[in-house]
Amino acid sequence: MTAPLDAQAERDLARMQAARAAKTNGKQGKAGRPASAGGARFVNTTSEVMGRPGVYWIGTAQDRSSGETIDAEPLWICSLLTVAALTRDASGSEWGRLLVFADRDGQEHRWARPMSMLAGSGEELRAELLRQGLEVTTLATRRGKLAEYIGQARPEAKARCVLRTGWHDGVFVLPTCTYGEHPGEPVIFQGATVDGVALAVAGTLDGWRAQVAAPCIGNSRLVLALSAAFAAPCLGLLDSEGGGFHLRGSSSSGKSTALAVAASVCGPAAYVRTWRATDNALEAVASLYSDLLLPLDEISQLDPRNAGAAAYLLANGQGKSRSHRDGSARAAARFRSLFLSAGEVGLGDLVTASGSKSRAGHEVRVIDVPADVEGGCGLFERLPDGCAPGDFADRMRRAAAEHHGHALREWLAALTADSAGARDTLRAHRDRMAEALCDPAAVGQVRRVAQRFALAAAAGELATCKGLTGWPQGEAGRAAQSCFAAWLRARGTDGAAEPAAMLAQVRLFLAQHGESRFSPWRDADESHKPRTINRAGFRKGKDDGGGLAYYVEAEVFRGDVCAGFDPRQVARTLALHGALRLDGDGGFTRRERLPDGRKARVYVILPELWGDDGDGEAGE
Repeated sequence: MTAPLDAQAERDLARMQAARAAKTNGKQGKAGRPASAGGARFVNTTSEVMGRPGVYWIGTAQDRSSGETIDAEPLWICSLLTVAALTRDASGSEWGRLLVFADRDGQEHRWARPMSMLAGSGEELRAELLRQGLEVTTLATRRGKLAEYIGQARPEAKARCVLRTGWHDGVFVLPTCTYGEHPGEPVIFQGATVDGVALAVAGTLDGWRAQVAAPCIGNSRLVLALSAAFAAPCLGLLDSEGGGFHLRGSSSSGKSTALAVAASVCGPAAYVRTWRATDNALEAVASLYSDLLLPLDEISQLDPRNAGAAAYLLANGQGKSRSHRDGSARAAARFRSLFLSAGEVGLGDLVTASGSKSRAGHEVRVIDVPADVEGGCGLFERLPDGCAPGDFADRMRRAAAEHHGHALREWLAALTADSAGARDTLRAHRDRMAEALCDPAAVGQVRRVAQRFALAAAAGELATCKGLTGWPQGEAGRAAQSCFAAWLRARGTDGAAEPAAMLAQVRLFLAQHGESRFSPWRDADESHKPRTINRAGFRKGKDDGGGLAYYVEAEVFRGDVCAGFDPRQVARTLALHGALRLDGDGGFTRRERLPDGRKARVYVILPELWGDDGDGEAGE
């Protein structure tokens, strides 16, 4: 890469060199006097007059013999560095500079640097430039001139900057390049670093198609993983909600292999992140992976206390609300995230381990897909002849390390070449697949999950049509159907999750405390009066011998039995299940005379709670 020549700087440096040579030879006169070219200034030149190309600072000095102001000795600041454009966002904020330079290998680097990095001593700026390969002076007296050079630059070109990857006004922005044509100014990514996401290219697209994508055929989890990688850039096109798939299964079942295969669409194994991060760090990562697949390994490393919040953060696409130092509100980070996770436990397990309640919103945002296939070998359903599961996993990881990154670039080029056509095709295929996965009358939670599987299928099928995968038509759709069916079986119901969870919690409470906290129903004049510690109510056998009815004190029902749920919703669910005896007016509580002589309102829970068809009815 060659920086634009500074013609005036070339002339100045040549004249200064000639003047020094003349003075060295003892010559005098007008031609031997160093000329001034307009005062102190920076020059960015390829000239080797001073020994090396780069950015120089030329100050001023006073000639001792004549008293005239002349140019001082040029001071080398850094290697060639061009400030190519002024940058700012759509609201006229986030000003920056587009820097272009080459490292010692001749590789060009383009970095849109926020002007905020000039605040303070500038160490952060110098550190990042040095990391990317720019040569910078080591002299402490000159280092500050680098920030001064960048800050004073006034290039004519301007560009629109964005602070996250993904779709912006019809173009798709990556940290190092932009796909598509913007009708106005160029749109570029601007950030404190360009290497937060490991996007890289290796091998060939043909090699990736043959050695990575093709062996996935017949393996529904691998096909789903690759389809999710193609689906992530489609979120913005279809204005779809974020969320993710979580491959949950036993150790060494192939989950990490699925993540490596999915990551190979975008880059090397380093593209995969882990759940081991604070919520602030996870927010920053999500902004860098916006509209890109975010692979997250080892969910067990996520702090259980942050598990529920992490699910909502990634799926909802909005970071924390923060304030400036003066207390005024700062704009929250926004992004679109489709993530693929893996681990031996599920998000609900982590939430429960923290003492919180697993919500239906968690399962909709983080879809637990059983990684172990029935009748298969761990995650794999189809293996090459004579190949053991472990050998197949190793082969897939090696292939992903050798060939990666090409598919994303071809995919983005195809999407941006005809975004309207791609949007229509994806929407039509997604809607057809969603209808095939579940009945239109299914509860909203199931339909939302079906929509995400359908989006993955639609993206996988369109990528196949574009010649990227080498799969037969319908492969992505079959994988989505298989994985959705596995999710539904593991869930246990095609109805809403909350009623089933409510009934399960009531059953658990009575199973744990039925003997210890519920006194047997006896008349007040009976001589034997057992002591019940921390009593929750009374238990009484039904007249027909059909089991026990539990008379639960109203306060205990609301505070202990329904902990984490709305008590009225729990009571309504029990009533719909036929497990709650209502009063004469249809109320949930009954006024009963209890064995201790009190008249009190209680919830009377009936043996029908343990009906054989309870799980199915609970979701209706």
